Amino acid sequence: MHRGIAVHRPERSSVSPSPARARLSLVLLLYFLGIIGVITLAPFRFVEPEHFEVLATGGWFDIVANILLFVPLGFLYPLTRTGRAEVSPMRVLLLGLALSAAIETAQVFEPERYSSVVDVATNGLGAAIGAILVRLLTRRISVNARLVGRLSLEIPLIGLIYVLIPLLLVASLSALADSIRLLSLIPLGLLGARLMSAVQRNHFGPPGLFSSRTMGALAAGWMLLGTFPVLSRYPFIGMGLVVLVALMTWFESSRPGVGDGPDRRFEADALRSAAPYIAVYFVAMVFLPLALGIGGWQMEVGLTGSNNDLTEQMLRLLEPVASLTVLGYLLTEARGRSQSPFRAIVARVALECAVVAIAIEASRGIQRGAGASAVQLILMVAAGLLGAGMYHNQREHVRWILAHRGDARGASA
Repeated sequence: MHRGIAVHRPERSSVSPSPARARLSLVLLLYFLGIIGVITLAPFRFVEPEHFEVLATGGWFDIVANILLFVPLGFLYPLTRTGRAEVSPMRVLLLGLALSAAIETAQVFEPERYSSVVDVATNGLGAAIGAILVRLLTRRISVNARLVGRLSLEIPLIGLIYVLIPLLLVASLSALADSIRLLSLIPLGLLGARLMSAVQRNHFGPPGLFSSRTMGALAAGWMLLGTFPVLSRYPFIGMGLVVLVALMTWFESSRPGVGDGPDRRFEADALRSAAPYIAVYFVAMVFLPLALGIGGWQMEVGLTGSNNDLTEQMLRLLEPVASLTVLGYLLTEARGRSQSPFRAIVARVALECAVVAIAIEASRGIQRGAGASAVQLILMVAAGLLGAGMYHNQREHVRWILAHRGDARGASA
């Protein structure tokens, strides 16, 4: 116990969590659930099976993958709660088991899927691990009054780091279909490394919450969560990406930052330095698939590509949707210091996202075996607006933190 500071029990926090934080965490949670739903249940062609079969075994990779898939859900769920009571990992475990059981039950009616009790157990374990992680970090943060709320997405860059995980996951799945797309994982990993190192130098490092090495280890875990599908087929490449992100984060985190000086809004500089990485990623997304072959222009209203295989079409749609969500968040965050109302910038963000979406669909229109789609274009623009809305909730949470910081400090003194 530190002199002059009363250590609060996490379950009796002096200041209730921000409603805006709860809304943002809930949106992120639902976003993760949507991605997982498509991955596990596409093509949503449910029919009554001739006989029911549930497996009781699973390979080591499936076990690890199922654990990692539910870690973000277990991490985010406690952050959606607005009460002061700490969420029990046992409760999260039970919720994870229930959700996984529902998914596995639905897969019984999917001819292209199979159900496994091992999947239920490992998914529940992953959710519990996420809840334990958020509890450990919350307890560490709660002993320092200057860090109240920082785990809870006080700075927009942390929200962006969360949103990047689904993009890494679906980009990894795309790389399994087309190995040349492995190259697109490099700028995404370096983007995350740049953002996390900026958070460490200017936010967590000065108060002594995390060391540079610890942040490097967290970055490795973040990259592992997003790229574990690659490890199954390309283990050396996958581990190389994880090590690269960890080393870059550790190296960048060792540099001096702004700290707790008068201008702590370091996000603008961090975004400017990270902009080349996201630009390279989108260039790769547009041009890398063309290396596999160029055909005549094709365009339809509905989903396209993969010889009308709905499962493959939906999985291929996930990456552009996830990428535009990140872009919408980034574009709105870049205007965060203007303090403009959300309605004043949403049209501009929608237009900018539309330009990028059109470029992606133009590329798909001449890709062999693909084709442009009006539905895909609309969904990408909508995803950009979803990302913009996430940042809007993020900014509202920051304002709540600033308004209540005096109460938190007074209670912690």
